[in-house]
Amino acid sequence: MSSKTIILAGAHIDDYDWLGQQINRRDTVICADSGARHAKALDIVPDIIIGDFDSIDQSLLDFYGDQCAVIHDEDQNKTDLMKALDQTSHSEIVEIYGAIGQRADHDFSNYLILKELDKPDNIILKSIGETRRVVKSSITFNGVVGDKIGVFPLSKITNLVFSGLKYPAHALPQAHEFGWNGACNEMTQKSASITFNNGILLITHSQ
Repeated sequence: MSSKTIILAGAHIDDYDWLGQQINRRDTVICADSGARHAKALDIVPDIIIGDFDSIDQSLLDFYGDQCAVIHDEDQNKTDLMKALDQTSHSEIVEIYGAIGQRADHDFSNYLILKELDKPDNIILKSIGETRRVVKSSITFNGVVGDKIGVFPLSKITNLVFSGLKYPAHALPQAHEFGWNGACNEMTQKSASITFNNGILLITHSQ
C-alpha cells in the first residue's frame, strides 16, 4: 500500500468535486461497504471494498467485482469502518470521508473506534471545512488565523498545554478529563500545537 490511504465510508457526501480533489491517483482507496458508491460517483476503481455488504447495492459489487479486491467480512462484532481500518496498518496517513456529519450516533461511535486503536494519531476524519482527530500524543497542525478548534478529553489528560490558540488550557480550571469542555477555541497563528503527557483527546478543526 501507499503511504496514504483514503477510506470512503457510507455517510452522505455533498460535494464530489471537493472529494475528488482530496484523492491522488497514487493513494490507496478502500471502500467501507456502501462507501463504494462514492468511488463510483468519482469514476475511480478502489483497491478494496470490504464489509458485511448489508447496505451496498449488488449492482456495485457486480460492477467492481473483477476490478478490485472484494472482501466479504460478516463479523458483526466490527463495524464496516473497523474492517476498513484493519487494512491500513502500513499507511502513514489515513483520511476517512463519509464518516462524520450525518448522524450523531455514528459520529460518536467512530470516535470510540479510533479511541481503541493503539495509534490513532495518523487517522483524520474529514468533511468539507472540518477535520476531527482522536490523538494519544501531542500534535502540531496548520490552519488559518480564526479557525475554530475544539479540544475534548476522552480520558484523563495530564499536563495539557496549548500554543497558537486564543484560550489557554488552564482558562477552565476543572480537571482535564472526560466532561471538560474545550469548545470554541480559536487559532491565533497559522500553526498551533496541543501537548500533553498522558490520555486521549478528540480535536475538532473547523475552517
